[in-house]
Amino acid sequence: MLRGPTTAVLAVVIVVGSAILWIGIPVLGLWLAGEFASDAQSFLFATLGGIPLAMVAFGWVLYRVNDMYERGRVARGAPAHSAWLVSSSEERAQSRRARAPRRLIDLAMTVSVSLALVILAVWFFFYSKMWLVNPP
Repeated sequence: MLRGPTTAVLAVVIVVGSAILWIGIPVLGLWLAGEFASDAQSFLFATLGGIPLAMVAFGWVLYRVNDMYERGRVARGAPAHSAWLVSSSEERAQSRRARAPRRLIDLAMTVSVSLALVILAVWFFFYSKMWLVNPP
């Protein structure tokens, strides 16, 4: 059984890991491909092959951390997440969420993907050297 501080550390790892998954790995992958690739084809193959594979591997590790976190929460008396409890019936959303609350990893992934998309849009429209989008 996991104790409270251990569960809190796992929660922080899930939140930070979600941000790393959607922001850190792509940025690091593009930087590494730019450092080691000597031509455009090498850069393309390194990014299209390496970044998704690294994201899948890191996502699997994050899934395992989430599994430990959920087991620690259930052991402390928090409600377990049962997917079949959430239906598309006329039931009120509040009572449905009380029986099957959202998991931390779902919320962390949603927020980190949204943040990554906002960062990408800001970079693309304001900081990139695309002359069609941002003329001189």
